[in-house]
Amino acid sequence: MKYRNMTAVFLLLTVFLLALTGCKGNSKSANTGQTIVYGLQSDPKTLDPQIASDPSSITVINALYEGLARLGADGNAAPGAAERWQSNGDSTEFTFYLRKGANWSNKKPVTADDFVYAFRRAVSPETGSPACRQMFCLKNARQINAGKMSPEQLGVTAVDSHTLKVQLEYSYPGFPKLTAETAFMPCNQAFFESTSGRYGLDSAYVLGNGPFRIDGKYGWAHSQYLNLRASSTYSGEKPALPANLNFEVNGKGINLSDPVAALKSGSVDAVSVTAAQAREAAAAGCSITSFQNSTWGLCFNTDSSLMKNVNIRKAFVQAFSRKKAIAHKPQDTTEADDILLPDTTLLGENYRKQAGGPFCLSQDASASQTLSAGLSELGLSQMDSVSVLCPNDENIKLMLNEMIICWNAQFHNYFNMETVDDSALVSKVQSGNYQIALYPITPTGDGPLAVLSQFRSGADGNFTNYSNTAYDSLLTKTESDGGAQAAADYAAAEEYLCRQAVFDPLYYGKQYFAAAKGVSGIVFHPYQGGADFLSVRKD
Repeated sequence: MKYRNMTAVFLLLTVFLLALTGCKGNSKSANTGQTIVYGLQSDPKTLDPQIASDPSSITVINALYEGLARLGADGNAAPGAAERWQSNGDSTEFTFYLRKGANWSNKKPVTADDFVYAFRRAVSPETGSPACRQMFCLKNARQINAGKMSPEQLGVTAVDSHTLKVQLEYSYPGFPKLTAETAFMPCNQAFFESTSGRYGLDSAYVLGNGPFRIDGKYGWAHSQYLNLRASSTYSGEKPALPANLNFEVNGKGINLSDPVAALKSGSVDAVSVTAAQAREAAAAGCSITSFQNSTWGLCFNTDSSLMKNVNIRKAFVQAFSRKKAIAHKPQDTTEADDILLPDTTLLGENYRKQAGGPFCLSQDASASQTLSAGLSELGLSQMDSVSVLCPNDENIKLMLNEMIICWNAQFHNYFNMETVDDSALVSKVQSGNYQIALYPITPTGDGPLAVLSQFRSGADGNFTNYSNTAYDSLLTKTESDGGAQAAADYAAAEEYLCRQAVFDPLYYGKQYFAAAKGVSGIVFHPYQGGADFLSVRKD
């Protein structure tokens, strides 16, 4: 009897150990069953990866779709829909090998043709993708987007259903990392065409291949919430850890006017916050992630009757003491020597190290003479009063006051400081309702073009209204040259903006995210890269 009991215990232990071993080997069992709630500042405008450009859309798309690569916690390329890849000797051609078990959320296989169709669609001028310029490294992409070649001539080929060959215009060793961007995510042609122009606009018109899927017909209530569930058809290296990922939209969905209170109450598990809110959240035990994501500086409305003159703009930039002004920069910011952020990369290498600098104009004791020259060119004998728009921040007001003291001393004129809240600042600047403003440039992604293209003539979001054919030509040259010459081309364009006094950089600002106490595993991405919730959990 005693031995039978011992045998039974031994068998139970054996079964238990086998079960543990099986759990370790079966990634599908890793799901925690938890629900993670993330606060969005606005409703996603679209869940079409080839079109999306706003932060809310990109954040949700990263959960619903997966590109050839994913971004790991270290910011480098990790296997995504492709389990591996290889390049030729000079990194002008890459071959990606898709996972054999990769499926769409409707259980149909993800194929190389889905990526071919997505890439062609993104660069087609008919699509009007705001993110297509980051694809100009693909062979013939720029010519296709300009309408000079057909999308079928793009350098991307489906060798077979699970092998994708990509040809580039120039050597780009870091290309796999780029394929984690939303514009590079796959699109099933048959499903896309079945939506009759409504692709990505509602839950019924979304077909993803990522770790999460929309929770049924009523999973997306616009401007309220967007609820996702871990996808049973996902076959990545790791399954989604949470069972549910719910996005609550500020306003009707949830009140994020006090995000720290929302974190403390458990209304959200993570949310973007301001610098001051980040300090408050950290004191409450929340974990904080931050990135340098914007360059604040003096920007000029070049469409205004006065600031359209380059000499007048230069005079304002060169008349004040940068040292005295920068002494009042906001807490947790860094003095800016250039327009582009220090961590900007180009072809996988730090752009700043390649481009050199700084390029900003230095203080000039003869700034008043430069102003007089500009007024004369406009046929004016004197300057009317000038209003300078800025955020209602004590440090920024002190910074601007230092500038006004210098302007008064040299220009003998009246300058008005107009302080407004953040939303009014954005509204006034984006609508062109200003002369001079202290305002940030925020890149739409990594790379010099993400900033410099914002000043292209007629570009969406060109808040300075700058229009200059010489500058446009410099940008066109960057896109056609590529390779090592690109750094010099971009540097020339950046320097041109500084010398033309279109935007004068002052300090680099940060973007902050807060995760509630006990929440871990969220990987936040800089710029508008959103977040990765694949491995998030809460204790």
